[in-house]
Parts: sequence; C-alpha cells; structure tokens
Amino acid sequence: MAREYDVVILGGGVAGYYCAKALRKEGKSVAIIERDSLGGTAIRWGAVPVKRALDFFKENKGNIDELLNRWQDDLAELGRRTKSSLSSIRVDVYYGEGELVDSHAVKVGGSILTSGYIIIATGTEAISIDGIPVDREWIITHREAVELKDIPKSLVILGGNVEGIEFASLYSQLGVNVTVIEKENSILPGYDGDLAYPIEKKLMDKGVKIVKGKSAIKAYVENSNVKVILDDESIMEGEKVLVTLLRKPNFPKGIERLNIRYSESKILVDSNLKTSVDNIFAIGDINGIMGLGNVAINQGLQVAEYILNGRNISMNYESLPRAVFTLPEIAGIGRQEEDLRGVSYKVGYCNFKDTWRGWSRDLDEGFVKVIVDEGQNVLGIWMVGNMVSEYIGMISPLFNNNLTLDHIKSNLIIHPTLTESILEAVLNINNGR
Repeated sequence: MAREYDVVILGGGVAGYYCAKALRKEGKSVAIIERDSLGGTAIRWGAVPVKRALDFFKENKGNIDELLNRWQDDLAELGRRTKSSLSSIRVDVYYGEGELVDSHAVKVGGSILTSGYIIIATGTEAISIDGIPVDREWIITHREAVELKDIPKSLVILGGNVEGIEFASLYSQLGVNVTVIEKENSILPGYDGDLAYPIEKKLMDKGVKIVKGKSAIKAYVENSNVKVILDDESIMEGEKVLVTLLRKPNFPKGIERLNIRYSESKILVDSNLKTSVDNIFAIGDINGIMGLGNVAINQGLQVAEYILNGRNISMNYESLPRAVFTLPEIAGIGRQEEDLRGVSYKVGYCNFKDTWRGWSRDLDEGFVKVIVDEGQNVLGIWMVGNMVSEYIGMISPLFNNNLTLDHIKSNLIIHPTLTESILEAVLNINNGR
C-alpha cells in the first residue's frame, strides 16, 4: 500500500509530536511513524511520569500505596492522551520501524509512505557501560525504573546527573534505600554548588548515600543482589542498579542508503537542522545538539516554520531555561558562576522565606540568585525551591532581549508573590566577585 503525505516524521517523541501539530495547523498532511510508544522519553518513558510521581509527594496527595496502585493506569493514560491529541487533528500514526527507502519514501510494515519532506526524530536510548551490562531485570535503565513495578528495597544509581538525582529523589520517597555513585566530586555537574547543595542535603536527610569522586567499573549479580565494584575496589550493593550514564542514537533503518552524513553519536545538521540531504531534517536528541525536552520541542516547531514559511532557524542555546525536578527543584536561565571564572560579576540572593508571600505560606526553604555583569546586564537568574520550574519559563523572552537591572526594577511585579524574590535579589546584589 502506498500513501502520499506532505511530511513524514520518523519518531513520535516530543520533537516529532510538536512538529506534527504545527504542520497540521497550517494544513499540511502529516504521518508519524513510531516503533514503540508515542511520547518517547520525555512524555512516556521518563520526564513526565517522574515529574507526576514527584508532584504526588510535593503536593501531599496521599500515601505511597495510592500512587503505586494507579500508576500503570496513569502510564497507559499518557499514551491515550498523546494518541488522541494527534488523532483529533488528523495526523496519521503508523506503528513499526520506519525504513528509509530513498529521500522521499519511507517503508513501515507493508506500507510505503512518500512525502516532500522527511523529518528524523528518532531520539536516543540508554545503553550499557563497560563492565556493567544492562539486562533490564537486575541492571536497568530509566524505562524499567519508571514502571514502578516490584519496588526494590535497595537501589544503586550510577550517575549523579539530572536523571540520576531525579530518580534518587523519587525512589527515596518510595522508601527505597538509595545509593548514588558519581565520578565527579559533586552531584549535578554543570550546576553551581549553592544550587545543588539543598538537593543533596534533602537526599541525605532521606537516607540516600552519595558516593562522589569514584567510578563504577564492574557489576554482577550474586545471591539475588547486584554488586557494584568501584575503582577503589570498594563494593556497593543493591537489589537493582539503575544506569543513567550513556545513551546511543537511534539511527533509522536504511540511513546508509542515503547521502546523510552522520557520526557515531549523531546525525549531522546545518543551522536549519537540515541534513546533507536537502529535504530531510533531524530534530531532537538524534542531532546531538542538546539532549533536553524543551530543545527538542523548539526544534520541532522551528523546523515546521522553516518548511511552512522558509524562515531560517535561530536558537540561543546559551540562554536556555533549564530545570531539575528534584525535591526541591532547581530552575534557571542564563549563565552560572562556574561559567564566569575569570570574569567580573556580582550576585544577589533572596530567600523565599524572607518575602511577604514566602512568610504567608510558611516557606522554610528555597532562594533566588541573580547574576549580573559590571554593566548591570543580567547574566543569569537561578532558583531553588518547590515548583520553581513553573516560574522560570516565560522569563526567556525577556532574557533574550538583553535584560538589565533597570528592566527588573522599572516593571511591575504582582504583590505579594514569590516572583518578588527576583526584585529582592536585585536589591541585595553585592559588590562583586
């Protein structure tokens, strides 16, 4: 069977999902080919489920049994919502592994789909590390960890990165004895120490053991437990081991037939996210630019705009808003102090408890810090606290228009709200570092 579309998208994760919605809104016929579950890592196998579970604890919605009893239904609902959203706008979804036939045709099952444009949004997947083979039973990835089936009594997490620390937050709340092993000397590499410290303290208060400055070199199953050997020959042990360290690209089948340039880790693209084949694009994790869900979404929307209107793509990755969905959360935009070594800058802090809204809500944790240069240009705004991820996203348009201290001081902020802490932090700026 042959079908013709304006655009065929390989991969139903957030990059492909939002790209398809933007294209359909302007009347383009679109097909998505998905080999597994719609939503990908961001919606189905990681980000959204983990955040939903953590919100359960942040908002005191009930006891653990209530969460676990309905969890599989919640995961199934994610798939239904994603499929329903696409069906409602008449995006055709094909399940199976898409195979590139030529630059205008993709095969899936018994169907050949032809199109003017092909968009590769196949993402990446977790893989084993040397000496520690993933078997998805004893040594697992985020896909197994998010299922929350047969909760182990103990869990060793390899990697104190964002994924590892988010899962440490979740599983420690579930009463699991958690150990985190991070080869660097601090958890959450890439985040300033004052941002990471409250998360580390909360984890340790929950009994999480954090081993820093050591690498895992081998793991094996013995007596129904997994033993992890570190580079100093010490041994950590747990019922399961969660690997959060490495990922590999999901190159589409048949890519070698086309003149698409790619390396071992990614498909190579130009500034418009176009591959070396003029009508084929690569968006999301598969292009290796930055493995974040909001980046994938934005790339999907911008490629749609390029196809629809020929508008060149412009993305400012330096001022990308980011969040870590731990207990408490980290969220921010722009540069951090560790990015500014050798550069003169100033910092202002405000604790949420010192704001009027923080007082009215009896907050005892969380803060905002604002980093500025000598010319009073805002270099970064960073927050730690419960649900701070909700506050930072829409600061991005302001930030990208050369936000200054005068802009913050001369604009109105609702009183009393926690966003007043940004103004308070500006008023508390020190004499420089």
